[in-house]
Amino acid sequence: MFERSHKPNINLGVSCEVCPSWSLYPLQSPTPFCNLIKHSKDGLRRCIASDRRANQIVRETKRPLIYQCHAGLIDGIIPIILDDEVIAQFCLGQFLSEPPTEENFQRIWEKIKDLGLPYEEMKEAYLKLTFVPMRYVEAIAEGIFEAHRELLSSLSHFFSPAKPKISDVDEKLWLVQQERLLRHISEQERELISLFYWASGESIRNYWFKWMEKELHSFDKFPWETKSRIWGVITSLLSHLRVFQASSRINLLEFYSHYATMVKRCERSEEMRETLSWIMNDLLAIRGEPKYRASIVERAKDYIHQHYAEERLGLREVAKALRLSPYYLAHLFKSSEGKSVGEYIKEIRIARAKELLEASELSIIDIALEVGYSDPGYFSRLFKKATGYSPARYRRLRKI
Repeated sequence: MFERSHKPNINLGVSCEVCPSWSLYPLQSPTPFCNLIKHSKDGLRRCIASDRRANQIVRETKRPLIYQCHAGLIDGIIPIILDDEVIAQFCLGQFLSEPPTEENFQRIWEKIKDLGLPYEEMKEAYLKLTFVPMRYVEAIAEGIFEAHRELLSSLSHFFSPAKPKISDVDEKLWLVQQERLLRHISEQERELISLFYWASGESIRNYWFKWMEKELHSFDKFPWETKSRIWGVITSLLSHLRVFQASSRINLLEFYSHYATMVKRCERSEEMRETLSWIMNDLLAIRGEPKYRASIVERAKDYIHQHYAEERLGLREVAKALRLSPYYLAHLFKSSEGKSVGEYIKEIRIARAKELLEASELSIIDIALEVGYSDPGYFSRLFKKATGYSPARYRRLRKI
Protein backbone atom coordinates (compact mmCIF):
# COMPACT_ATOMS: atom_id res chain seq x y z
CA MET A 1 0.00 0.00 0.00
CA PHE A 2 0.99 3.65 -0.30
CA GLU A 3 2.82 5.37 2.50
CA ARG A 4 0.61 7.85 4.29
CA SER A 5 2.70 10.87 3.31
CA HIS A 6 2.67 9.78 -0.32
CA LYS A 7 -0.93 8.69 -0.62
CA PRO A 8 -1.84 9.45 -4.23
CA ASN A 9 -4.99 10.95 -5.60
CA ILE A 10 -4.73 9.51 -9.09
CA ASN A 11 -7.85 9.95 -11.19
CA LEU A 12 -8.71 7.15 -13.57
CA GLY A 13 -10.71 8.04 -16.65
CA VAL A 14 -11.51 6.13 -19.80
CA SER A 15 -11.11 7.29 -23.37
CA CYS A 16 -13.04 5.07 -25.76
CA GLU A 17 -12.49 4.71 -29.49
CA VAL A 18 -16.21 4.43 -30.17
CA CYS A 19 -16.84 7.74 -28.36
CA PRO A 20 -14.41 10.16 -30.05
CA SER A 21 -15.89 13.11 -28.19
CA TRP A 22 -14.59 11.74 -24.89
CA SER A 23 -11.53 13.48 -23.59
CA LEU A 24 -8.17 11.93 -22.80
CA TYR A 25 -8.45 13.61 -19.41
CA PRO A 26 -9.80 11.74 -16.39
CA LEU A 27 -13.54 11.69 -15.78
CA GLN A 28 -12.98 13.99 -12.82
CA SER A 29 -11.93 17.55 -13.63
CA PRO A 30 -8.25 18.14 -14.41
CA THR A 31 -6.21 19.71 -11.64
CA PRO A 32 -6.57 23.47 -10.94
CA PHE A 33 -2.99 23.82 -12.20
CA CYS A 34 -3.95 22.29 -15.57
CA ASN A 35 -7.15 24.33 -15.76
CA LEU A 36 -5.13 27.52 -15.39
CA ILE A 37 -2.84 26.45 -18.22
CA LYS A 38 -5.82 25.66 -20.45
CA HIS A 39 -7.20 29.16 -19.92
CA SER A 40 -4.35 30.25 -22.17
CA LYS A 41 -4.94 29.60 -25.87
CA ASP A 42 -1.32 28.48 -26.39
CA GLY A 43 -1.46 26.43 -23.19
CA LEU A 44 -4.55 24.56 -24.38
CA ARG A 45 -2.93 23.97 -27.76
CA ARG A 46 0.16 22.48 -26.07
CA CYS A 47 -1.99 20.27 -23.83
CA ILE A 48 -3.89 18.90 -26.83
CA ALA A 49 -0.68 18.33 -28.80
CA SER A 50 0.94 16.54 -25.84
CA ASP A 51 -2.10 14.30 -25.38
CA ARG A 52 -2.31 13.48 -29.08
CA ARG A 53 1.35 12.48 -29.29
CA ALA A 54 1.02 10.25 -26.25
CA ASN A 55 -2.23 8.75 -27.58
CA GLN A 56 -0.60 7.98 -30.92
CA ILE A 57 2.36 6.27 -29.27
CA VAL A 58 0.10 4.09 -27.12
CA ARG A 59 -1.97 3.06 -30.15
CA GLU A 60 1.17 2.18 -32.10
CA THR A 61 3.00 0.36 -29.31
CA LYS A 62 -0.01 -1.12 -27.46
CA ARG A 63 1.93 -0.60 -24.23
CA PRO A 64 1.38 1.59 -21.14
CA LEU A 65 3.03 4.99 -21.39
CA ILE A 66 4.09 7.15 -18.44
CA TYR A 67 5.39 10.47 -19.67
CA GLN A 68 6.03 14.10 -18.86
CA CYS A 69 3.60 16.57 -20.42
CA HIS A 70 4.67 19.90 -21.92
CA ALA A 71 4.22 21.63 -18.55
CA GLY A 72 6.43 19.20 -16.64
CA LEU A 73 3.68 17.16 -14.92
CA ILE A 74 3.48 13.37 -15.07
CA ASP A 75 0.72 11.77 -17.11
CA GLY A 76 0.00 8.16 -18.00
CA ILE A 77 -2.06 6.17 -20.49
CA ILE A 78 -2.82 2.45 -20.15
CA PRO A 79 -4.32 0.84 -23.27
CA ILE A 80 -7.16 -1.66 -23.12
CA ILE A 81 -6.51 -4.19 -25.87
CA LEU A 82 -8.85 -6.70 -27.46
CA ASP A 83 -7.80 -8.86 -30.41
CA ASP A 84 -4.63 -6.80 -30.76
CA GLU A 85 -6.62 -3.57 -31.10
CA VAL A 86 -6.70 -0.65 -28.64
CA ILE A 87 -10.41 -0.30 -27.85
CA ALA A 88 -10.14 2.12 -24.89
CA GLN A 89 -7.66 3.66 -22.50
CA PHE A 90 -7.22 4.29 -18.79
CA CYS A 91 -5.80 7.77 -18.23
CA LEU A 92 -3.83 8.58 -15.10
CA GLY A 93 -4.36 12.08 -13.73
CA GLN A 94 -1.68 14.75 -13.69
CA PHE A 95 0.69 14.60 -10.72
CA LEU A 96 4.29 15.17 -9.64
CA SER A 97 7.14 12.66 -9.43
CA GLU A 98 9.02 14.91 -6.98
CA PRO A 99 7.73 16.80 -3.91
CA PRO A 100 6.29 20.26 -4.70
CA THR A 101 8.98 22.70 -3.59
CA GLU A 102 9.96 26.25 -4.50
CA GLU A 103 13.00 24.99 -6.41
CA ASN A 104 10.99 22.40 -8.35
CA PHE A 105 8.33 24.98 -9.20
CA GLN A 106 10.97 27.21 -10.79
CA ARG A 107 11.86 24.38 -13.18
CA ILE A 108 8.19 23.99 -14.06
CA TRP A 109 7.75 27.74 -14.42
CA GLU A 110 10.56 27.91 -17.00
CA LYS A 111 8.49 25.64 -19.26
CA ILE A 112 5.28 27.71 -19.07
CA LYS A 113 6.27 31.31 -18.25
CA ASP A 114 5.84 32.36 -21.90
CA LEU A 115 2.10 31.59 -21.65
CA GLY A 116 1.50 34.81 -19.72
CA LEU A 117 -0.05 33.08 -16.70
CA PRO A 118 -0.30 34.65 -13.21
CA TYR A 119 2.85 33.61 -11.32
CA GLU A 120 1.46 33.56 -7.76
CA GLU A 121 -1.74 31.76 -8.78
CA MET A 122 0.23 29.13 -10.71
CA LYS A 123 2.61 28.66 -7.80
CA GLU A 124 -0.28 28.16 -5.36
CA ALA A 125 -1.93 25.62 -7.69
CA TYR A 126 1.40 23.83 -8.18
CA LEU A 127 1.99 23.44 -4.44
CA LYS A 128 -1.37 21.66 -4.17
CA LEU A 129 -0.49 19.04 -6.81
CA THR A 130 -0.24 15.42 -5.69
CA PHE A 131 3.22 13.88 -5.34
CA VAL A 132 3.43 10.16 -6.19
CA PRO A 133 6.80 8.32 -6.24
CA MET A 134 7.48 6.85 -9.67
CA ARG A 135 7.79 3.31 -8.30
CA TYR A 136 4.11 3.52 -7.32
CA VAL A 137 3.08 4.91 -10.70
CA GLU A 138 4.94 2.13 -12.49
CA ALA A 139 3.36 -0.50 -10.23
CA ILE A 140 -0.14 0.92 -10.81
CA ALA A 141 0.31 1.07 -14.58
CA GLU A 142 1.75 -2.44 -14.79
CA GLY A 143 -0.92 -3.85 -12.46
CA ILE A 144 -3.83 -2.35 -14.41
CA PHE A 145 -2.35 -3.38 -17.75
CA GLU A 146 -1.71 -6.99 -16.69
CA ALA A 147 -5.08 -7.31 -14.92
CA HIS A 148 -7.17 -6.15 -17.87
CA ARG A 149 -5.08 -8.25 -20.28
CA GLU A 150 -5.72 -11.36 -18.19
CA LEU A 151 -9.44 -10.59 -17.96
CA LEU A 152 -9.94 -9.85 -21.65
CA SER A 153 -7.87 -12.88 -22.60
CA SER A 154 -10.20 -15.13 -20.62
CA LEU A 155 -13.28 -13.45 -22.14
CA SER A 156 -11.98 -12.95 -25.67
CA HIS A 157 -14.00 -15.80 -27.17
CA PHE A 158 -17.22 -13.93 -26.25
CA PHE A 159 -16.17 -10.81 -28.19
CA SER A 160 -14.09 -12.17 -31.04
CA PRO A 161 -15.67 -12.94 -34.43
CA ALA A 162 -16.31 -16.59 -35.21
CA LYS A 163 -13.19 -18.53 -36.15
CA PRO A 164 -12.77 -21.84 -37.93
CA LYS A 165 -13.56 -24.78 -35.68
CA ILE A 166 -10.48 -26.32 -34.11
CA SER A 167 -10.13 -29.22 -31.76
CA ASP A 168 -10.09 -28.67 -27.99
CA VAL A 169 -6.56 -30.05 -27.87
CA ASP A 170 -5.31 -27.61 -30.53
CA GLU A 171 -7.04 -24.69 -28.83
CA LYS A 172 -5.54 -25.53 -25.44
CA LEU A 173 -2.11 -25.92 -27.00
CA TRP A 174 -2.45 -22.55 -28.72
CA LEU A 175 -3.49 -20.86 -25.45
CA VAL A 176 -0.54 -22.40 -23.60
CA GLN A 177 1.83 -21.19 -26.32
CA GLN A 178 0.42 -17.64 -26.13
CA GLU A 179 0.69 -17.59 -22.33
CA ARG A 180 4.29 -18.76 -22.50
CA LEU A 181 5.11 -16.11 -25.10
CA LEU A 182 3.57 -13.31 -22.99
CA ARG A 183 5.31 -14.56 -19.86
CA HIS A 184 8.63 -14.83 -21.69
CA ILE A 185 8.40 -11.24 -22.98
CA SER A 186 7.36 -9.97 -19.57
CA GLU A 187 10.28 -11.73 -17.88
CA GLN A 188 12.71 -10.24 -20.39
CA GLU A 189 11.32 -6.78 -19.81
CA ARG A 190 11.59 -7.15 -16.06
CA GLU A 191 15.13 -8.49 -16.28
CA LEU A 192 16.28 -5.60 -18.49
CA ILE A 193 14.55 -3.02 -16.31
CA SER A 194 16.15 -4.55 -13.22
CA LEU A 195 19.58 -4.41 -14.87
CA PHE A 196 19.06 -0.76 -15.78
CA TYR A 197 18.56 0.10 -12.13
CA TRP A 198 21.79 -1.40 -10.79
CA ALA A 199 24.02 -3.17 -13.35
CA SER A 200 27.01 -1.87 -15.28
CA GLY A 201 26.64 -0.76 -18.86
CA GLU A 202 28.64 -3.76 -20.02
CA SER A 203 26.32 -6.22 -18.24
CA ILE A 204 23.26 -4.55 -19.73
CA ARG A 205 24.79 -4.53 -23.19
CA ASN A 206 25.72 -8.21 -22.99
CA TYR A 207 22.20 -9.20 -21.94
CA TRP A 208 20.71 -7.01 -24.68
CA PHE A 209 22.87 -8.48 -27.46
CA LYS A 210 22.14 -12.07 -26.42
CA TRP A 211 18.41 -11.33 -26.40
CA MET A 212 18.67 -9.43 -29.68
CA GLU A 213 20.42 -12.29 -31.51
CA LYS A 214 17.78 -14.72 -30.27
CA GLU A 215 14.96 -12.49 -31.55
CA LEU A 216 16.62 -11.83 -34.92
CA HIS A 217 16.67 -15.55 -35.77
CA SER A 218 13.00 -15.22 -36.76
CA PHE A 219 13.22 -11.73 -38.30
CA ASP A 220 13.56 -12.72 -41.96
CA LYS A 221 10.62 -15.15 -41.72
CA PHE A 222 8.31 -13.13 -39.46
CA PRO A 223 9.51 -9.51 -39.63
CA TRP A 224 6.41 -7.80 -38.22
CA GLU A 225 5.92 -10.25 -35.35
CA THR A 226 9.60 -9.86 -34.42
CA LYS A 227 9.39 -6.07 -34.65
CA SER A 228 6.34 -6.10 -32.39
CA ARG A 229 8.14 -8.09 -29.68
CA ILE A 230 11.27 -5.95 -29.94
CA TRP A 231 9.30 -2.71 -29.83
CA GLY A 232 7.42 -3.86 -26.75
CA VAL A 233 10.70 -4.24 -24.84
CA ILE A 234 12.06 -0.90 -26.11
CA THR A 235 8.94 0.98 -25.00
CA SER A 236 9.08 -0.63 -21.57
CA LEU A 237 12.70 0.44 -21.19
CA LEU A 238 11.94 3.98 -22.28
CA SER A 239 9.03 4.29 -19.86
CA HIS A 240 10.83 2.81 -16.87
CA LEU A 241 14.08 4.58 -17.59
CA ARG A 242 12.23 7.84 -16.88
CA VAL A 243 14.06 9.76 -19.53
CA PHE A 244 12.35 12.97 -18.49
CA GLN A 245 13.98 12.75 -15.06
CA ALA A 246 17.43 11.92 -16.42
CA SER A 247 17.50 15.18 -18.35
CA SER A 248 14.98 17.99 -18.57
CA ARG A 249 16.22 18.66 -22.10
CA ILE A 250 15.02 15.32 -23.41
CA ASN A 251 11.52 14.93 -24.81
CA LEU A 252 10.46 11.35 -24.13
CA LEU A 253 7.66 11.43 -26.70
CA GLU A 254 10.03 12.51 -29.48
CA PHE A 255 12.31 9.59 -28.64
CA TYR A 256 9.39 7.16 -28.81
CA SER A 257 8.38 8.49 -32.23
CA HIS A 258 11.91 8.51 -33.63
CA TYR A 259 12.81 5.03 -32.41
CA ALA A 260 9.49 3.70 -33.75
CA THR A 261 10.38 5.09 -37.18
CA MET A 262 13.86 3.55 -37.00
CA VAL A 263 12.48 0.11 -36.14
CA LYS A 264 9.73 0.23 -38.79
CA ARG A 265 12.22 1.06 -41.54
CA CYS A 266 14.35 -2.02 -40.93
CA GLU A 267 13.82 -4.59 -43.67
CA ARG A 268 16.75 -6.92 -43.01
CA SER A 269 18.09 -8.47 -39.83
CA GLU A 270 21.42 -6.68 -40.30
CA GLU A 271 19.66 -3.31 -40.39
CA MET A 272 17.70 -4.22 -37.26
CA ARG A 273 20.89 -5.34 -35.50
CA GLU A 274 22.59 -1.98 -36.17
CA THR A 275 19.46 -0.04 -35.15
CA LEU A 276 19.08 -1.94 -31.88
CA SER A 277 22.76 -1.39 -31.09
CA TRP A 278 22.27 2.34 -31.58
CA ILE A 279 19.15 2.40 -29.43
CA MET A 280 20.78 0.52 -26.57
CA ASN A 281 23.82 2.80 -26.57
CA ASP A 282 21.48 5.80 -26.59
CA LEU A 283 19.58 4.43 -23.60
CA LEU A 284 22.77 3.75 -21.67
CA ALA A 285 23.98 7.28 -22.40
CA ILE A 286 20.63 8.75 -21.36
CA ARG A 287 20.74 6.73 -18.15
CA GLY A 288 24.04 8.39 -17.28
CA GLU A 289 22.95 11.95 -18.00
CA PRO A 290 23.88 14.56 -17.04
CA LYS A 291 27.05 12.89 -15.79
CA TYR A 292 28.16 11.74 -19.26
CA ARG A 293 26.61 14.54 -21.34
CA ALA A 294 29.82 16.60 -21.49
CA SER A 295 31.91 13.47 -22.08
CA ILE A 296 29.86 12.44 -25.13
CA VAL A 297 29.97 15.92 -26.66
CA GLU A 298 33.72 16.21 -26.07
CA ARG A 299 34.31 12.83 -27.69
CA ALA A 300 32.27 13.95 -30.70
CA LYS A 301 34.30 17.16 -30.97
CA ASP A 302 37.57 15.25 -30.67
CA TYR A 303 36.50 12.90 -33.45
CA ILE A 304 35.59 15.85 -35.69
CA HIS A 305 38.99 17.50 -35.04
CA GLN A 306 40.73 14.28 -36.06
CA HIS A 307 38.65 13.57 -39.17
CA TYR A 308 37.52 16.95 -40.53
CA ALA A 309 39.58 16.36 -43.72
CA GLU A 310 37.37 13.40 -44.70
CA GLU A 311 34.84 14.65 -47.23
CA ARG A 312 32.06 12.30 -46.13
CA LEU A 313 32.31 13.33 -42.47
CA GLY A 314 28.90 14.21 -41.10
CA LEU A 315 26.47 13.51 -38.27
CA ARG A 316 25.97 9.86 -39.24
CA GLU A 317 29.70 9.12 -39.34
CA VAL A 318 30.37 10.80 -36.00
CA ALA A 319 27.41 9.02 -34.37
CA LYS A 320 28.58 5.67 -35.73
CA ALA A 321 32.07 6.23 -34.32
CA LEU A 322 30.55 6.95 -30.91
CA ARG A 323 28.09 4.01 -31.22
CA LEU A 324 25.06 6.29 -30.81
CA SER A 325 22.07 6.97 -33.03
CA PRO A 326 22.38 10.11 -35.19
CA TYR A 327 19.13 11.40 -33.67
CA TYR A 328 20.36 11.22 -30.09
CA LEU A 329 23.79 12.69 -30.86
CA ALA A 330 22.19 15.54 -32.83
CA HIS A 331 19.88 16.30 -29.90
CA LEU A 332 22.65 16.12 -27.32
CA PHE A 333 25.16 18.14 -29.34
CA LYS A 334 22.70 20.93 -30.20
CA SER A 335 21.46 21.25 -26.62
CA SER A 336 25.04 21.43 -25.32
CA GLU A 337 26.75 23.56 -27.99
CA GLY A 338 23.85 25.55 -29.43
CA LYS A 339 24.75 24.38 -32.92
CA SER A 340 24.42 21.23 -35.01
CA VAL A 341 27.18 18.71 -35.67
CA GLY A 342 27.22 19.81 -39.32
CA GLU A 343 27.65 23.46 -38.33
CA TYR A 344 30.49 22.54 -35.98
CA ILE A 345 32.25 20.57 -38.73
CA LYS A 346 32.04 23.60 -41.03
CA GLU A 347 33.46 25.86 -38.32
CA ILE A 348 36.45 23.55 -37.78
CA ARG A 349 37.09 23.29 -41.51
CA ILE A 350 36.91 27.06 -42.05
CA ALA A 351 39.18 27.66 -39.05
CA ARG A 352 41.75 25.23 -40.45
CA ALA A 353 41.45 26.80 -43.91
CA LYS A 354 42.24 30.21 -42.38
CA GLU A 355 45.39 28.78 -40.79
CA LEU A 356 46.54 27.30 -44.10
CA LEU A 357 45.81 30.52 -46.03
CA GLU A 358 47.85 32.52 -43.53
CA ALA A 359 50.78 30.16 -42.94
CA SER A 360 51.24 28.16 -46.16
CA GLU A 361 51.64 28.62 -49.89
CA LEU A 362 49.17 25.88 -50.79
CA SER A 363 46.78 26.67 -53.63
CA ILE A 364 43.09 27.30 -52.93
CA ILE A 365 42.30 23.92 -54.53
CA ASP A 366 44.78 22.10 -52.27
CA ILE A 367 43.47 23.88 -49.18
CA ALA A 368 39.90 22.94 -50.09
CA LEU A 369 40.96 19.29 -50.38
CA GLU A 370 42.92 19.55 -47.13
CA VAL A 371 39.81 20.57 -45.18
CA GLY A 372 37.41 18.06 -46.73
CA TYR A 373 35.95 19.77 -49.82
CA SER A 374 36.54 18.28 -53.27
CA ASP A 375 34.70 21.18 -54.96
CA PRO A 376 36.82 24.37 -54.73
CA GLY A 377 33.89 26.51 -55.83
CA TYR A 378 31.69 25.20 -53.03
CA PHE A 379 34.52 25.69 -50.56
CA SER A 380 35.00 29.30 -51.69
CA ARG A 381 31.28 30.06 -51.28
CA LEU A 382 31.24 28.58 -47.77
CA PHE A 383 34.39 30.46 -46.82
CA LYS A 384 33.02 33.79 -48.04
CA LYS A 385 29.72 33.24 -46.25
CA ALA A 386 31.59 32.53 -43.00
CA THR A 387 34.23 35.30 -43.21
CA GLY A 388 32.92 37.88 -45.66
CA TYR A 389 35.93 37.36 -47.93
CA SER A 390 36.89 34.96 -50.67
CA PRO A 391 39.84 32.67 -49.80
CA ALA A 392 42.16 34.58 -52.16
CA ARG A 393 41.21 38.01 -50.72
CA TYR A 394 41.49 36.71 -47.16
CA ARG A 395 45.04 35.53 -47.90
CA ARG A 396 46.04 38.88 -49.43
CA LEU A 397 44.64 40.85 -46.49
CA ARG A 398 46.37 38.64 -43.92
CA LYS A 399 49.76 38.93 -45.64
CA ILE A 400 49.76 42.68 -45.99
